[in-house]
Amino acid sequence: MKVKYIRIGKIGSLICIIFLCTNLIGQEKGTYKKKPFKDRISVGGVLGFGISSNSTLIDISPVVAYRVTDEFYAGLGITYKYYRYKDYYFNWDDSTYADQKTHMYGGNIFARYYLSKLEIPVIRNLFLHGEVEPLFFNIDYQMSPYGSYLDRWGNLYYKDRYQMSFTSIFFGGGIYQPVGNNSYMFLEVLWNFNEHFYTPYSNPRIRIGFWGGF
Repeated sequence: MKVKYIRIGKIGSLICIIFLCTNLIGQEKGTYKKKPFKDRISVGGVLGFGISSNSTLIDISPVVAYRVTDEFYAGLGITYKYYRYKDYYFNWDDSTYADQKTHMYGGNIFARYYLSKLEIPVIRNLFLHGEVEPLFFNIDYQMSPYGSYLDRWGNLYYKDRYQMSFTSIFFGGGIYQPVGNNSYMFLEVLWNFNEHFYTPYSNPRIRIGFWGGF
């Protein structure tokens, strides 16, 4: 399968656009800036765990966000994921199976806009979300037409450990439900516009998380 890559210039441009929008929105609605800095900081993230008869996925992704206006947030996060797929590779030489497993590390930068200003039932609890997430991880098998390991889709590999990286670009939205004075749970559905063969999750990506202020 052909692997798609995104140039660093495009990632940098997207990050610049996010911060530019942050500044413009902050200038348009400056009343919120009068509040103390600590009241504009919130923390949250995702703690995910998925298991099936063949696979295991653990996702730990804490985030810190800055409230630019009443509706607009921008923030940063770090990510750790562990992925394992049982008996993913079949060895033609000795008729044995091998697992696919890896530890993934990275971070993300995101922007989120809440539709609360619309004051329409249901819609006012929705938000839009954009995110860039670079990940780094090790792969134990490289694809090759001369390999002796066969995956579930008929691709051949040979055993050789090497490091990889890829960047996901997510856009989507979700819905949130308050659970206290300054906290809420959220459910979001995101689409990865830079999906490729080694992406650890398929489109659409569904996340459930928590968000709370100080």
